[in-house]
Amino acid sequence: MSNPATPRTPLRSLHPEDVRKTPGGLSLDIVLTPALRPAPRSACKSLTSSPITSADISEKLSNAAIRREEVLQLRKENIDEKLAMVQNKKDEIVKEKATKTKEELDAKLKDSEDNKNFILKKTKDDVKAHLAKVEQKMKDLEVLTEAEKIARKLALDADIMKADENRSEQLEKRIKDIQEHVDYVKSVSATQEMKKKLYLAGLEKSLEKAGKRKEEAVAKVVEVAKEEEVKVEEAKLRREKDEKAIQDKVKAALNEKSGKVVENQANKDEMFKSKMEERNRRAELVRQNKLRLEQEGVEGTNLGPESA
Repeated sequence: MSNPATPRTPLRSLHPEDVRKTPGGLSLDIVLTPALRPAPRSACKSLTSSPITSADISEKLSNAAIRREEVLQLRKENIDEKLAMVQNKKDEIVKEKATKTKEELDAKLKDSEDNKNFILKKTKDDVKAHLAKVEQKMKDLEVLTEAEKIARKLALDADIMKADENRSEQLEKRIKDIQEHVDYVKSVSATQEMKKKLYLAGLEKSLEKAGKRKEEAVAKVVEVAKEEEVKVEEAKLRREKDEKAIQDKVKAALNEKSGKVVENQANKDEMFKSKMEERNRRAELVRQNKLRLEQEGVEGTNLGPESA
């Protein structure tokens, strides 16, 4: 039995800070508040004054039952209130974590898309610049070729005009040289064209590979995001399962304690009632013995003069 003079702290005075995070979930301290009614007056004083009747015993038992019901109801309300606080705290934590995970995934996807666009833009700019350089070189080569042709033609005409006797040989030689030069120019142009095609083909393959790598990176990021969502959902299910087990355990413990309290109180009431009946029976025997002794004393007093 608890001391009635000891101050009690109801569960309503506790704050949400009493809920602690642990590796296994949420931990909280539950303090069961006793009856707030004043303690009954000592039974010994009432016994000394007058014997307790059956009505008094029934009234005390009824008051005790009412107090027990009030204590159980108060404990149940306090536990329900605490469980509601824990549930609200859990919902806030899960919501905050889900929001944070979503924001991180959105940021990663946005950064990946920005990097992809930047790389594609830079590659296109480089290709345009290179093509412009190749085209400028081709133009320069054509101009140079035309200039060489004109110079050779002028030189050839001058040589023809100066030397008529060797005109045929020189003409054939010049024509051969010109033909060789034309062939050389054609081979150079074909080589440049082939190099240009090879470079464009390699550049296109590089762009395709870069695009595939970016797509694989994005797919990997999406897969990691899905795995994170699955992990969050599994953690949420485990937490709900653990909290449900804790609630069931707390309710079972409360029911067990309530049953024990009711049983102990019933045993105490039965013992108290038995003691009261025994005390009344003894008081009745004492009273009867006292009356019998008084009657015997009176009879002895009356018989004294007759025997004298």
